[in-house]
Amino acid sequence: MVERDMPEYRIPVDQLRPGVFIRLEKTSWFEHPFLFSNFKVRDFDQIALIKSLGITHVMCIPEKSDVLPAAPEKRTEAKRPEPRKQLSQEVIDHLWEVKRERTRRLREKKDQIALCEKRFNACIKTFNDIYRDVAAGRTEGVGHAVGFVARLAALFLDDRESTLHLMNVVDKGESAYSHPMNVAVLSMIVGKEARLDEAEMTVLALGALFHDIGKERLPKKLLKKRGELTRPEQNLLDEHPALGAEIIAGLKGFPDGVARILAQHHERMDGSGVPGGLKGETIDRLARIVAVADAYDNHCNHADPMESLTPYLALSYMFGQQKHLFDVELLALFIRCLGVYPPGTVVELSNGDVGMVMAVNPKNQLNPSVMLHDPEVPKKEALIVDLADEPDLRVEKSIRLAQLPPETLEYLSPRTRITYYVDRS
Repeated sequence: MVERDMPEYRIPVDQLRPGVFIRLEKTSWFEHPFLFSNFKVRDFDQIALIKSLGITHVMCIPEKSDVLPAAPEKRTEAKRPEPRKQLSQEVIDHLWEVKRERTRRLREKKDQIALCEKRFNACIKTFNDIYRDVAAGRTEGVGHAVGFVARLAALFLDDRESTLHLMNVVDKGESAYSHPMNVAVLSMIVGKEARLDEAEMTVLALGALFHDIGKERLPKKLLKKRGELTRPEQNLLDEHPALGAEIIAGLKGFPDGVARILAQHHERMDGSGVPGGLKGETIDRLARIVAVADAYDNHCNHADPMESLTPYLALSYMFGQQKHLFDVELLALFIRCLGVYPPGTVVELSNGDVGMVMAVNPKNQLNPSVMLHDPEVPKKEALIVDLADEPDLRVEKSIRLAQLPPETLEYLSPRTRITYYVDRS
């Protein structure tokens, strides 16, 4: 049995056998056909391939090994299968082609993510103008808002197997509009899964987009304050749902139900919410969806970046510590839509690599797509691995940003503001 506390050590390749976890040293990722530089040896053909590369020694990592390397005097045991002396060039060429094909496919995925980012940021700029019109009480903004919701649905919700992606940070000048956009798209994802009809989806999206518009009537000094609010300040802030409902109710053209979402998005299932202290089923169902999405995005995008939670930790906290505040069925549906490890979660894999979850596999949520940190690979060429294609790999744990070394943090570039949406591809 392998002793888990043994330190890693250098061994000759001749002592390798299947089940030993190794790291290739002094060999660039670009110089070998393996997808990773550290992995568990699968069979004797892999050992033959390592030898064919001219590698004579590797690092053994006992903690992750099923067995220890063979002792020199036991290498000729009769029970040990005889490895191939040399792999054919055809086999080696095939492995290189598999690796090249994988990198091509993953590069295409990154291109798709970049396209989604471009679309999303364009939508934020459009919403900027719509929001200002509605906040100013201009009725033309209502028609634009309804049309904008249809555009969001067409761009991001027309693929049944929705895939959430983590996008780059928006410009600081647009950051005020990324939160309502996040909440709207997250709410629409849940609404689609809940089988809402088109009219309900429109009401839900409009309510999510304008859920905080009541803050436009509050003092800017209050909204910009950092740190704990005084009781009078908190009471004033708690008025923004009702103020927002008044703004929407005063504009012709908004569908029935939008103002109700604004008024109730801070109500809580246990009656502890504001402004009305409503409880349970007395809270509008669409408002309950927006409440979950709003709380989640606030956890991920805290005003103080160091207080922000990773998506995984945000969901864990909401389900473990705040479940009494939300509709449990809708919260469970929300988690099912985002995945066990939502985009933006930094994880450690079973081979020791660290990466950021880029996309969720809806059919296999324990195996997301992860962008890996590898100092040998340029950041712009960073590898995205589909864990569903790697049976020997799994997520070991989630990592908080504060626990990352500076070089890993810079490479992965986790942001303090996160956007999510569905990729039609």
